[in-house]
Formats: sequence, C-alpha cells, structure tokens
Amino acid sequence: MTAVTVSSKYQIVIPKETRKKLGITSGARLQVIHDDFGLRLVKDPSIDEIRGLLKGMKVKDEEIRDEQDRVFP
Repeated sequence: MTAVTVSSKYQIVIPKETRKKLGITSGARLQVIHDDFGLRLVKDPSIDEIRGLLKGMKVKDEEIRDEQDRVFP
C-alpha cells in the first residue's frame, strides 16, 4: 500500500507504479466510489476493453424488438 497526500486544492497524485499497472494515462476517467471502508477509484473501461463482454449472452425471443413492433406516428 502506498500513501498519498491531499493538496490544498484537494488533489492527489496517483503513484507511477499504480498508474502503470492499471494503465491509467493522462485524461483517463476514474469513478469515485465511497462506502463504509473509504474511497475507491475505478478506471472507466475503454471501448476496446468492453468489446465482446456480452458475447454469447442469452436473451428471450419475445424481448427482442423488431421493426414491426415499432410504431411511428
């Protein structure tokens, strides 16, 4: 575990080894999650990282909308 210091502007610096391990680059978006244990920073996945995530997912036929189900005024 690595300690960080909060600046006067409430900013922290993510240590280099952590950024490298998690692939966090300049401009990366992080989600801040707070719970009873403290704070968590979670990196938003890129499109490439989530591509194929739902591959093979089973859906019921009646839940799939078809063009004939759409009503346009």
